[in-house]
Amino acid sequence: MEPSSPNTQRLLTQLLAILRAAHWSHWTAHWQVKGVPQYGDHLLFERLYTGISEEIDGLAEKCVSYFGPESVDALNSIANSARVISAYYGMSGADPIERALVIEQQIQNALALTYTRIKDSGEMSLGLDDFLMATANAHEVNLYLLRQRLR
Repeated sequence: MEPSSPNTQRLLTQLLAILRAAHWSHWTAHWQVKGVPQYGDHLLFERLYTGISEEIDGLAEKCVSYFGPESVDALNSIANSARVISAYYGMSGADPIERALVIEQQIQNALALTYTRIKDSGEMSLGLDDFLMATANAHEVNLYLLRQRLR
């Protein structure tokens, strides 16, 4: 069964906004890191934001397939992502590594919530299940890298 309900659409488009906000924040941090080890942090953030790019594209394509092109409307997507970025910055301090850790934890929370609700609704396709699981796995690696950097 393919996802089709408005609730599932809301969950997936919210997840898309979260990933886009994380991408934007990590990419910006990539330019802003300073001090020791600046170059290592620069590369860490590059790894984080480049990985998210493919996830954004895959999820957006799923949204269009399930709900139509209006589900990824640019103005709604930007507005939703801006709200998420504001929340990220409100939950974290000025340190980009600590902020990235908060963001990655929020991504894991959103993935778990999205997965559980869609699975419980009976609208989980095999492809969507695989996508959500693979995305959660990738972000667990991100959490590991950020935690190691903070030690």
